[in-house]
Amino acid sequence: MSQKCTVSFLLASLTLLPTLTWGGNESRSTAYEVGNGLIEVVADFSENAIFWCGVGDYALLRLSKRGNTRIYVWKGPAPSTARPGERAVTFSFTPPPGASTGASFTTDVSLIGNSLSVGQAKLTCDERTASG
Repeated sequence: MSQKCTVSFLLASLTLLPTLTWGGNESRSTAYEVGNGLIEVVADFSENAIFWCGVGDYALLRLSKRGNTRIYVWKGPAPSTARPGERAVTFSFTPPPGASTGASFTTDVSLIGNSLSVGQAKLTCDERTASG
């Protein structure tokens, strides 16, 4: 393949990337490290999947956590410390004190101690939500 064809192919491929990343919930939340091992996720729409997606994406891509690492809800939906005036969910890789940490069968972010693996949280990025 000629160099000109290769460059054209690469440029054409790059134009598809924004389309692929906008397909999931990744663009709908932002994660912030807020100290003491806590990660706060602010979402543009208050749905469980979007918060889990934000923390899963951050853990995998920014912190290079393994897919089987557990993420725990530390604080349910509450005012954000990272972005005042918005709501956030706070997560950690360690369970909060006194929280029940048994097997979780829900993605409810209002249940303190609720957990998913990084891989499970990342999968919520592909979930369809009521908001789109």
